[in-house]
Amino acid sequence: HFVGDNMSSAMHECISRMYENMVGRSKEFVHTIYPKFNSLFKREFSDVTENELYEAINAVHPSLVRIEADELTYCLHIIIRYEIERDLINGVITVEDAKNMWNKKYEEYLGLTPDNDSTGILQDVHWSDGSFGYFPSYALGNAYAAQIFDKMQKEINVLNEISKGNVNAVKDWLTNNVFKYASMLDPNEWIIKVTGEKLNTKYYIEYLNKKFRDLYNL
Repeated sequence: HFVGDNMSSAMHECISRMYENMVGRSKEFVHTIYPKFNSLFKREFSDVTENELYEAINAVHPSLVRIEADELTYCLHIIIRYEIERDLINGVITVEDAKNMWNKKYEEYLGLTPDNDSTGILQDVHWSDGSFGYFPSYALGNAYAAQIFDKMQKEINVLNEISKGNVNAVKDWLTNNVFKYASMLDPNEWIIKVTGEKLNTKYYIEYLNKKFRDLYNL
């Protein structure tokens, strides 16, 4: 095997999802960027508080388009795609059935029905370029990211570092504890090496629960 053979798409995606959501949408990162927003957009942000910016960045609302989805509903978009892929590959449905199945699942899971295929079944490039089976990588990436972020928080006060503008603390920890093993181990060995246990979705569920219960005072 070449060193790069074992790195999975979900391993790649976990870093993207971590930086976009657990770092980029955190209260601590908003604290860091809020003064910059104020200086660049004085008129637009003159009556926007730091907490209002944080709430806006994390507002939850069902959407038709995956790449515009909020953090909480994002995986519903992935589940819909996975279920269609699974049934296509197993011969349960035909290509001709896929659009109706897509529309029904969006109504069932998100309460929305696409008006056209651009915001419906043709919105992604994955199927048109033959990348069947890729979508679950985003959901797996979220689960990996939450488990790794939990481990990071136990070793360094990462949110405090982010609040001080030291986002490099995240990169440095990942370099020393995650990146250097990534292509040397298969995904199952890798997550055990990094966190001490197999992939466990409880970390992602707990992360979402805590964040959005706090946001919405639930």
